[in-house]
Amino acid sequence: MTTTTDSKTPSHASNVYLFKNGYGMIVKTFEFPSSTDPKQQTIELVDPPSNAVHGTFWIQPISKQTKITSIRTKKTNKSETKDCYTLGDLIESNVGQDVEILVLDYLTQKKEWMKGKIKSVQRSQNRSTDETVPVAPSPVVPTQFALPGFAVPTAAAISHSVRTGDLVLFETTDHGVTALSLSTIASIRGPTLQTTYQQKVVKNCLSIDYENQSNSTDTGLMKYLTYGLTWAPSYSLVLLSSNDPTVKRLRFSSKAVVLNDIENMNVENLFCIVGFPNTSKFASVNDPILDTANVATFLQQLQQCESTRSRRGGRSHANYSCTSNSMMTQQVMGGFPGSSDSGPDETTEDTNVDDLHLYEFKNVLLEKQERLVLPIFDVGLPYKDVYHCKIESNSAQYSYSSPTENKPYEEVWHSVKFDNATNFVLTTAPVLVTKGLNEQQFVGQDLLTYTPKGSTAFVNLTKALDIRVQSEEKVVNTSSRRFTFLSNNYQTDQIEGKLTIMNYKSEEVTVVINMSLMGKTSNYSPEPKTDIVKATEATVNPQHDVTWDINLKPKQTLEIRYVRAYNKLV
Repeated sequence: MTTTTDSKTPSHASNVYLFKNGYGMIVKTFEFPSSTDPKQQTIELVDPPSNAVHGTFWIQPISKQTKITSIRTKKTNKSETKDCYTLGDLIESNVGQDVEILVLDYLTQKKEWMKGKIKSVQRSQNRSTDETVPVAPSPVVPTQFALPGFAVPTAAAISHSVRTGDLVLFETTDHGVTALSLSTIASIRGPTLQTTYQQKVVKNCLSIDYENQSNSTDTGLMKYLTYGLTWAPSYSLVLLSSNDPTVKRLRFSSKAVVLNDIENMNVENLFCIVGFPNTSKFASVNDPILDTANVATFLQQLQQCESTRSRRGGRSHANYSCTSNSMMTQQVMGGFPGSSDSGPDETTEDTNVDDLHLYEFKNVLLEKQERLVLPIFDVGLPYKDVYHCKIESNSAQYSYSSPTENKPYEEVWHSVKFDNATNFVLTTAPVLVTKGLNEQQFVGQDLLTYTPKGSTAFVNLTKALDIRVQSEEKVVNTSSRRFTFLSNNYQTDQIEGKLTIMNYKSEEVTVVINMSLMGKTSNYSPEPKTDIVKATEATVNPQHDVTWDINLKPKQTLEIRYVRAYNKLV
């Protein structure tokens, strides 16, 4: 004989993994009861998740002693405890109880407390559907009927919650039975009033047939990827005051805001993920075991999902639509190792899984529709005031125009530069900048981009008007030889580039220039601090991410020169 065990889908989650795109991976545990009966057993999990992503919903036993033979969906009738919200709910919940009810006579405008026992309540909606139930106009309730501590219901309230046909059978203390309209009962009181009631509801459930060959209870896992659970990071940067102008420090803090729209959970291990997991393949399709769609609709969803990926041009574009980072950009600013002479005194750090980084939190209670703030770190770090200029790559940035033509100035920002000496990778997120530990004067807000541990970060404060950077390139020679690369024809331009940096301030400043150059570079003057080359076998022009870190004296102008060979399409 098959043994059936009822169980509510567990609210305890052993692990929850949050991405920044609105999706979360939930791992829950439940029990497979043991039995001396050698035959098959069944456990029913009530209220399973409704919007798990296709292919991500799995139920598995941990031990090999337990074997799942089938899982099917079904409807089951359950009783739920509900709170009483209306007078009618209270009267029905106290059938058979000794109570006092306040009865109003709208014709004689009299009121009376009656002692006795509620025998039964007959609701008008229980009549057959072919009967016509008349609804009387709402009576006018005199305000003088109000007793201390008992509010007389308004006409609107009576009309909203009670029908004239609702009948209450009430047995008085002299054992006489009186039939009352529910609309005439204004209040109820008693020493042991029941304030809850049982309601029968139809629930979705998963019926799991299994065999547990062990002599003890086994543990099962339920895991699924779902939408409606995410996290949003942000940073706070406070520039601290100092009597010594050579010593500059800041207070650097980070927090995660967890957004939960789907269910209540007690989470043993909560992980906020930094990185680009591949989660986009079937994000728009619900798992068929949990979905109520018919076969045609399910197949149509799969077809739409496949055609969408094809239109986006392959794997990289499909992944782009559903990345972990809502900002969509995870650029490394600087990217070169920096000093960490004043690292924070921390005992925890992020967990690294391949190219993903996890911020871990223990024993977290997540309530549905709740927003929760979890601090990540709060440290003190040294920083430097610099003037930061970032010049993006542009294969057509050179021209054949006259060298005397005025060139536009590049955008320069007064920035703070600091090394990520925390134990955490910094993810792309907004950063608030204030000044003074006590004053907290607003300075600005910027976007802090992805920064590995030990790398340098820049946060822009204000645009610099007294520091100017001008970029100029010109073609000095074009090779007459053409070549073919991946079925395309190319010709090589020899380009000379020049950066002019002008300091109009009356003090010495540090200017950091990050420049992207396409092509093979050479003849740097002065040499850059870093030159990171990015190239593949399918790249006709390598990309150079070049950084200069330059000290400029007051009123000084400095030139940076370089040469690059750029292969242009012809």
